Amino acid sequence: MTIKLQSELNIRHVAELKDLLTGALNGDEAIILDASEVDSADAAGLQLLVAFIQQASLKKCSVEWLKPTEAFLSTVKLMGLNDALNIKN
Repeated sequence: MTIKLQSELNIRHVAELKDLLTGALNGDEAIILDASEVDSADAAGLQLLVAFIQQASLKKCSVEWLKPTEAFLSTVKLMGLNDALNIKN
């Protein structure tokens, strides 16, 4: 299952994204997070993704990243979340 992240990964969009992520965890297929259009991310958006990655790990669900943008990768690195999000940069 592929989940396309919006260009703004912020507090205004976390409720909608949380529903998508929760639904994905209830399935039994690999999850791909498409970050190819993320222009900005705030702490709330990244916190949701960290919690999702942790839950996926507990459920032994495979999660992969698809084409994360430089803006997304920079924010993740700045906040020290590469390991928590399983992003090798």
